Amino acid sequence: MPVCSGIASQELTAKSSWDRVLWRRQPFPDNYVDASFLGQLRTNTTAQFPRFLSIALSSMSILQHLCIVLLFVALFVHLYLGTVDASVLVWTSVAVSGLLACAGYPFSFNQSIPGILVLSFTLYSLSPVVRTFSEATTSDSVWACAAVLFCGHLAFADYRMNASCLSQLTSTISLNMGMCASVVLSSRLRLDLDVFALLLVALQLFAIYPLLRTRIYVRFGSLCTSDGYQIPCASIPLTIVLLVVSIYAMLPHSRLVALYLHPILVAFVGILCPLWMRYTQRWKREMRGPWDEAVVS
Repeated sequence: MPVCSGIASQELTAKSSWDRVLWRRQPFPDNYVDASFLGQLRTNTTAQFPRFLSIALSSMSILQHLCIVLLFVALFVHLYLGTVDASVLVWTSVAVSGLLACAGYPFSFNQSIPGILVLSFTLYSLSPVVRTFSEATTSDSVWACAAVLFCGHLAFADYRMNASCLSQLTSTISLNMGMCASVVLSSRLRLDLDVFALLLVALQLFAIYPLLRTRIYVRFGSLCTSDGYQIPCASIPLTIVLLVVSIYAMLPHSRLVALYLHPILVAFVGILCPLWMRYTQRWKREMRGPWDEAVVS
């Protein structure tokens, strides 16, 4: 009987043709496929393999965030040691923000003056409270807490470089952790004006600058690389300016960080990591075949 049933099954299979449909009952098991199943396998038909230049240009968003954090830390050190006057820092930061606002969207700075004045008055009113925030905490604990918060700020930051018309903060976790780190560091300053200056700079670097950067990207457009990636034109000069300013601000206090550690980190993020990613593209495999979901044309 087993031999006869096997012969009958083979004859039935030979006489019947298998179709990849579910609406018709067929004399085959549910997991049956014919010999031509893998013959329709297609590999890397729609996969994109970016070139080194596209990956390197895309990493500039990460470099900007790194430079912003280093610049803020350098400004804190200047205020902590008294090498920079707080009033000069306030007016300089306001002037730079005004220039960026005019470059991103003309006349927007004039429309935002009332809101900026109210926000500045609020920060100045809270400065005495922030200054006494960590009086009972040791400096080592404050430095460690600020370092952890800045690492979280970088980890949750939005690194997209789309020149979109929607200028809004998409990563509130990163913003909150950056502002918390700013408050923690501001609590170690001695004067209320220094606290106000550092908090105002933190607000401009971590909250206002991302919005202005998006507007600048929209206004100056994007360039298309040879492999089809869109890179905002203004991202290159903005990254260079932030890199130079952050190194210059840190140089008087730590030549090791300014001339060695920071350039090494920039080279690792902007050169070595893109080379590594480009090298690993050889193992990329995208398989398509008859098992894919049906696409309605």
